[in-house]
Amino acid sequence: MNLDPKQRDKALNVVNEMITHIQNCSFMKPKIYQKICTTCHAVDKNVSFDAVHGEIEIKASLKKTLVQFATCGTIINESSPKQLQKSTVYTSVSFYTKNDEDNYLKMMKEENFELAITSGSRSPAPMLVQNRDIYAHGAIRKINNKIYLCFKSFDAPLTKGYVRANLINSTVILQEIDTNTTRVEQFQLCDPSGNIPSWVCNSALEMIFYCCQKDFWKDTQNQNDSEKFQIRNQSLPACYRRYHLV
Repeated sequence: MNLDPKQRDKALNVVNEMITHIQNCSFMKPKIYQKICTTCHAVDKNVSFDAVHGEIEIKASLKKTLVQFATCGTIINESSPKQLQKSTVYTSVSFYTKNDEDNYLKMMKEENFELAITSGSRSPAPMLVQNRDIYAHGAIRKINNKIYLCFKSFDAPLTKGYVRANLINSTVILQEIDTNTTRVEQFQLCDPSGNIPSWVCNSALEMIFYCCQKDFWKDTQNQNDSEKFQIRNQSLPACYRRYHLV
């Protein structure tokens, strides 16, 4: 889609806005599994939908973890096969400037960067119901010793046949603990919109929390980093795996 470069600063400001939003939310029912995975409910007093919040330590460098998150999922653009462009599960990413796009590519080699991105995704899985799409803008920024990947919805032309969902806050925070350990914190709050009660979505989140306590974390201790990423990614519910596409 065509982006207005004048909106770039607004996209960059999403990071500070999302950090403040997380700080203002209430966190309930924390659970710790095998000392490496923490999950809890997050409640926004202004929204009837619950958020999901989790934290995990990954045995990999900050750089390697960032690359995994930044390239996660299927990225589709105008040069992709038409069959993929028409898929009901996909994400397309646009950049506000050519420099942003170049920085995105350089990100795989450097850790000092700042860029603004707009991500449009369409999938039946993330919003828990079919025929939802979402458009969000935001940024990937390095602040002190943490890297933030933050997105929120913005106004975009409606897609025929789809209900426009509202992404209130999608944030991933990466922090290097040592040269081979990275702490990953994720916060996700979305209003699927349309005729769906909040209790339905909140109940589905309860099931996700239940799945997060399962033993899929157990057998990753003696495997190399790439295998760990693959196993952990595939073990997460589809709505996580498909939703976090940047």
